[in-house]
Amino acid sequence: MRKNRRSLAAAALLLALSLVLAACGSKQSSPPASNGGGQQGGTQTPSTQTPSTQTPSGGPKVGGELNLRLNQDPDNLNPILSSSAYGSMIYGLVYSSLFEFDLDWSPKGDLAEDWWTSEDGLTFTVKLREGVKFHDGAELTSEDVVFTMQAIKHPDYTGPRASSMASIEDIVAVDKYTVEFKLKEPFAPIFTNINYGILQAKLFEGSEIGDMENHPVTWNPVGTGPYIFKEYVRGQYALLERNPNWFRSEEEGGAPFIQTIRMKVIPDDQTALAALENGEIDVDTPTPSEVKRLLTEYEGRLIPVQYERNGWGYILINTTKEPLTDVRVRQALTYALDREAIVQGALDGEAVVPPGPIPPVSWAYKDDLQTIGYDPAKAEQLLQEAGFTKGADGIYQKDGKPLELNLYASSGSSLIEALTTMARQMWQDVGIKVNVNLMDFNAMNENHLQPGNYDMAFQAFNLGLDPDSLYALFHGSLAKPNAAGLVTSFNRMRYDNPEVNALLEEGRRESDKEKRKEIYGQAQQLIVNDAPVILMYSNLYTDFHTPRVKGVVNFPGAGATLDYLYKWWIEE
Repeated sequence: MRKNRRSLAAAALLLALSLVLAACGSKQSSPPASNGGGQQGGTQTPSTQTPSTQTPSGGPKVGGELNLRLNQDPDNLNPILSSSAYGSMIYGLVYSSLFEFDLDWSPKGDLAEDWWTSEDGLTFTVKLREGVKFHDGAELTSEDVVFTMQAIKHPDYTGPRASSMASIEDIVAVDKYTVEFKLKEPFAPIFTNINYGILQAKLFEGSEIGDMENHPVTWNPVGTGPYIFKEYVRGQYALLERNPNWFRSEEEGGAPFIQTIRMKVIPDDQTALAALENGEIDVDTPTPSEVKRLLTEYEGRLIPVQYERNGWGYILINTTKEPLTDVRVRQALTYALDREAIVQGALDGEAVVPPGPIPPVSWAYKDDLQTIGYDPAKAEQLLQEAGFTKGADGIYQKDGKPLELNLYASSGSSLIEALTTMARQMWQDVGIKVNVNLMDFNAMNENHLQPGNYDMAFQAFNLGLDPDSLYALFHGSLAKPNAAGLVTSFNRMRYDNPEVNALLEEGRRESDKEKRKEIYGQAQQLIVNDAPVILMYSNLYTDFHTPRVKGVVNFPGAGATLDYLYKWWIEE
């Protein structure tokens, strides 16, 4: 017996893309994620909260070049290894996954033609489309799906997505076009947790999984998606071309329509803003301080796409490094920050302060969280309880050592510069000295976060509506360094609380929505109490695009996401 895809689609309304990407600074186009934010103060809402598609002036047509911005160079172009939004912008158009998600968050087939689960919930079967071709002409089969998923499960895998496969016992090719996922136990977020770009197995023959990041395909991707990778020049641009043989072209009315995608590496926000205003790039998400001006000065010349974000900009705290091993110190760092003032000052009020790790847009949001608000006196009390005394210079010290910490963040973003400047001063005001180090995003990850050579770091993270997103960030199994001493998962805080671990595991097993909500509510409160991160803001985003770009979809929580770029076209 099997449950048909319709029943699964209904269940999938509880789901969304699980963790998407760790990204730095301002929003990057990424796989769809329904977005939203919480606040400790008043309520703010974006002007557009419902999904909509731009009304075109004419029908879709093939041709033209679309110019996009890459805020930073990608870390790599492998969909199972990359941990940045910058790589995702490229490989997300080159590779196809098993599913994509509709505007109501129900799954629909991409590479998958059909799917079902066994009555006991322990076998999830996917029937693939036949005749799908990689860009080099090879046919995609079940062996490619098995290879991709088994690579993530391999003990030598070096990417950040192993947690998504933790409940999957095995992946089996039943025949050329059928794949079975054998589950250890019923697994609620199955749709989202196996939804990665599918690699071509034969291209990796003879190579080691642990060395995949050095494989030529990692920088020269060969997928089955709507766009073909042509070139990437570090520090300059990436170039993609329309795939005339895309397997979904007929059902999508001849898509993709845009002939060439050129992504220009522009780290500096002001340079990117000028490029948007001058028409040198067609789409961007300006810093919040520029949004109101653009809405008025460029009315009709730039088209806004507004939405709330289901994610946050946050400060990671290295929970394994003294004195940050002491929860009182981590809580003090949080109490010392007036995050509402930072939202007003650094983001021009175009964001809200998240009360906890799951925002109100999610059905799993806990509306009675006991939060850590702004209370500098409480911050100093906690430091004193932790054995610190204030020195003559106003900085707390312990055992003759001042409380001096290093905060790392990406360079080139005016938002990040303003946020870290304000935070540093607020910490200084309570007696904590913080040195801010701005650098390249990839260098920060490789040299500081992964090896644990940091105290604090600023990054951003996009969530999915399914609360299983928390597993990748906060489960302790992902906090342990590998043989090289690196933490390559998203749990770079190295946070490990057995109670939280147990709750996140239970949440994966439980299928009842109300019971899951209670489970994740408990986990949220424990994470807030432990303060392994400081949740700084959830954006109220406005993407802008030039009028010549038509067919842009405003996906709930993701805005002008590139996942639906195949629907766009250029009208000169």
